[in-house]
Order: sequence, then C-alpha cells, then structure tokens
Amino acid sequence: MDESEKYLFDVHGYIVIKGALSAEELSAANTAMDHHSDQISVMNNSLANSSPTLFGKTGRGNMGNMLTWEKPYCDVFRNMMIHPAFVSRLETVLGKGFRLEGMAVGAITMDEGASGFWFHEGGEPIDPSRAYLYRNGRIYCGMTNIAVQLTDVGPGDGGFACLPGSHKANFPCPDDIRLYEAHQDRIVQITARAGDAIIFTESLMHGALPWTAKHQRRTILMRYNAGTTGESITGTYTPPPFYDELTEKQRAIITAPHYRQPDKGSKLYKSQ
Repeated sequence: MDESEKYLFDVHGYIVIKGALSAEELSAANTAMDHHSDQISVMNNSLANSSPTLFGKTGRGNMGNMLTWEKPYCDVFRNMMIHPAFVSRLETVLGKGFRLEGMAVGAITMDEGASGFWFHEGGEPIDPSRAYLYRNGRIYCGMTNIAVQLTDVGPGDGGFACLPGSHKANFPCPDDIRLYEAHQDRIVQITARAGDAIIFTESLMHGALPWTAKHQRRTILMRYNAGTTGESITGTYTPPPFYDELTEKQRAIITAPHYRQPDKGSKLYKSQ
C-alpha cells in the first residue's frame, strides 16, 4: 500500500483497487463462471434477517470450489488468490506469511430483485481473529477480505456496502442500523467497474443492499488471515487434493496457521 492507501484503509476500513484484473483475466473469470453456472446455489431470503428494507423477491447466489475446477477454468482463480495487485497490500495489513483462510475462494451472484445482507461485524464486540489494530507505525488485521468485481456496480445498483470507520467502533451497533432501518445515509454502497477489487478488514461492519440492476452481480470473495491465525482449522491439517498442482507461491498460502520465524538478519540474531 502507498501512503494514501494506508491512510484510507486506516480511516475507512477498506480501499478500492482500480483495474486490479486485466481484460484477459476478467474474461477468463467470467467464462469459467459461465461454464459452471449450473453450480450456482440460490439461497432463501434469510440474509435479509427479516428486514423490510433489505428483503427482496429472491436470495443471492453462492458458488464455491473454484480452486477445484478442471483446467483451464480453475487457473484464473488460483492465480487470483496471489495476484500481484493483492499480495503486497495483504502483507501491509497481515504481515508476510499470510494464509488463505479455509481455502475460501467463492463467488456471490445477485440477480435483479435479490435480497440484501444485514450488516454484520464491526469493532465491537472484539473478536481477536478479526480485530483491527494499529501500533508503532503498523497495521495489524485479523481476517481480511478481497471482493473482486466481475461486473460493473453503479450508483444505486446495490451489492456490497459498509459503514466506513466502523472497524474502530467502541460501542456495539444498534440493531436498527444493522438492519438498514435507521441512519441509512451513513451506509455507503461501493461503486466499482468490472475488474476492480475492494480490500476490507472483516471487522468493518459490512453487508449488501438489494440488487436493482438488470445485469447480474458477480463478485469473487477471497478471505485471508495472518499466518499465525486461523478460524477454520480443527484437528490435523490436511492439504487439499489439488495441492500438488499448485505453484510454489500458491502453495505458500494454502497452509495451516504457523509460527513465523523472526528476521534472521535482526540485531537479536546477530548478537548470538
């Protein structure tokens, strides 16, 4: 992150990376989704949490397992999880040795009239695996997400929205705000062009507004955490079946939580 991005991430809890994907990457991702469109699972309207302002005529669509798809359709997503536009920025907030949380690379789709998602997370109550912290000139995040837009999101279209700055809140958020029934002017719907990406800390209060556009919303969501932290590991870690197909850089983030050795070039090590 440059100085402007660090400032905006610290103040708002998110940044938008314009043109993160090339035209070729964007086309490959949409082609892969088209090829596997029969795997989209449409949910009920439960994500609206009975809020009349978020409720729609249908639920959102979910698609997972993109890393397991046959070649060439899996390749764009395997490359996306360590995309050059993302790695250095993730290292800024998660540190070197960050890991993909639970091998989470999935897609969200919303067709016209789809329900929104009630606003969840926020700075309070504190969850150490998702918390946001600034100390001694550095950002320390828990779970951090990247939402890559495969289709345009214009003003009023709906989709991803958040309350900027809520990752540093000191009070729990009242339910009527979470349900988008009060202070709606404080909620910001993030506009983006296809190929743009939103990096946001999970502790930012976020959700989705009902989708109003004629075209389908398509968002690839990837979740990361610091190398020492995990939310979805229980028992013995087993690499996924496709592990041997990955490049060395891809394998580096498909890992169980692990202790990161200190810099061997530090004064502490030189004195020994």
